Amino acid sequence: MIGIGLGDVVAASLAAAGACLICSIPRDFVGHLRNFPGWVMRTYGRRALVIPVLVMLVVGRLVELGVNGQIDSPAGQAMVIAAAFLALVIASAVLRFYFSDYRKSR
Repeated sequence: MIGIGLGDVVAASLAAAGACLICSIPRDFVGHLRNFPGWVMRTYGRRALVIPVLVMLVVGRLVELGVNGQIDSPAGQAMVIAAAFLALVIASAVLRFYFSDYRKSR
């Protein structure tokens, strides 16, 4: 018998929320994203340069663990959590950009 666990419900609700978020992005916002790097530097300063470096390191290590078949190891799980955290930081910056800079320009 196949059961539905709490993790399945959370994953489905996160997938639905992500799909709703992607579908609600205005078309002209994608073109406006070319202003995003400059806005990030004005808003967060030089410390914003750390995030792309961390993303490259975490994704590189995650790919390496995936290729070696060790994604289910404690190190692989830690890299998945780190990647999710960095994705959340980037998503929050894009959302802040949307509410501050993009909405003002309209």
